[in-house]
Amino acid sequence: MNASTYRDMHLLDELAQTPGTTQRELAKRIGVALGLTNLMLRRLVKKGYIKIAGTKRNRLRYLVTPTGIAEKTRLTYEYIEYSLQLYNRVRRFLREQLEQVARTGHRRIVLYGTGEMAEIAFLTINELRLELAGVVECASRPERFLGSPVQAVGELVPERFDRMIVCSLRGGASELAELLARDELAPRLIILPLPGLLGALPPLSAAAGAIAPPIPALTASRTEAVEAVSSPPA
Repeated sequence: MNASTYRDMHLLDELAQTPGTTQRELAKRIGVALGLTNLMLRRLVKKGYIKIAGTKRNRLRYLVTPTGIAEKTRLTYEYIEYSLQLYNRVRRFLREQLEQVARTGHRRIVLYGTGEMAEIAFLTINELRLELAGVVECASRPERFLGSPVQAVGELVPERFDRMIVCSLRGGASELAELLARDELAPRLIILPLPGLLGALPPLSAAAGAIAPPIPALTASRTEAVEAVSSPPA
């Protein structure tokens, strides 16, 4: 499921729940620009997924048609399937990486990020009986996550953790570049193979394991790490 398909699903879902909402409200809810929201609505109208009711511009209602409901259902199932496959890939990837870490005698793991992927990483840490040594976030961080206080990266004491799992990047590639530029962090990073972290995933039908280049933080220099994360998977 690409970003455009996901936005279509999200937009159809929002319209099904609140048909009287304005374009500006829709744009805010689905997280895109107002102009793009307008283009998306026009495209969905053209496909017959929604229809416009009302005559006054500020009182328009966008109604999801039976065809649109069927499409929303199809996209929802597709999204669930994609999410489950992504979940399984991340779990397998993390287990392989953390087992390798444990074999070297390192057990203290820090989570970078406080989203759903961080929760998956937390489960894997517990399964392997490793230690959650801390949780960090770049900005707008909650006070606690999974029972642990959330710190800024600069508050971490390097001697108190062995590896850091990068579970999300709100700032995108620039945020990852900042992490890789820090001598005390770069050799310890385990970067989840997610869209927005290591580039787009290959098609879901691709062979198992072909989800990302080998994580360089365990075996390579910082320069090699930068090259690896800036290149999409083969």
